[in-house]
Amino acid sequence: MTRTRAGLVVFDFDGTLTRGPTVCELLAAPLGRLARMKELEGLSSEEDIALARVEMASWYRGVPEPTLRAALDALEWAPGTRAGVRMLQAHGIEVAIASITWRFALEWLAGPLAIPRILGTAIDARGAIEHVWPRDKARWLRELAAELGVAHVRTAAVGDSPSDAELLSEASHRVYVGLGSLPAVDRLVHAPGASIEGLAEELLAAWAE
Repeated sequence: MTRTRAGLVVFDFDGTLTRGPTVCELLAAPLGRLARMKELEGLSSEEDIALARVEMASWYRGVPEPTLRAALDALEWAPGTRAGVRMLQAHGIEVAIASITWRFALEWLAGPLAIPRILGTAIDARGAIEHVWPRDKARWLRELAAELGVAHVRTAAVGDSPSDAELLSEASHRVYVGLGSLPAVDRLVHAPGASIEGLAEELLAAWAE
């Protein structure tokens, strides 16, 4: 039985918990695929993106895991990520990651942060892809809150892209750290480029009122 948590914070990953190159760009670079990856990141339709994921998965096939892991060493975390996550967890808040990027990479990266609950696009042993789309993030947050026994007023979401609109709308506390145009979401806190530690402090203070 899952223990009831004091709250739930769901973070997007690329651009929210990180800065600089995306997970997919980092994985592509040592494989000589960075230029192609940048082309693929310009795609917008789900059909095109699904085909792009099949192509990307083919790049990783046969590549030793240590090589892929090493490529992620260059990841640039957002300021205060480790301290902010630890602070939330110390107050009984469940921290989770919801992203459309590769789940295997998210699991490697989130391990040191002790974040076990992760939504991401998966590749099974046969090479089949289980896709995650932006709309799936909102459903996952809702289901996770129910599983953990967290009231809606104690849910929060943090994103950086207009594609995070549905995720943000599903949470009670909504924070947008993106530098560009804001998604059409009510009661959105805009904190461009904010420190995750600072966001954690503000959230805990708000929930203490």
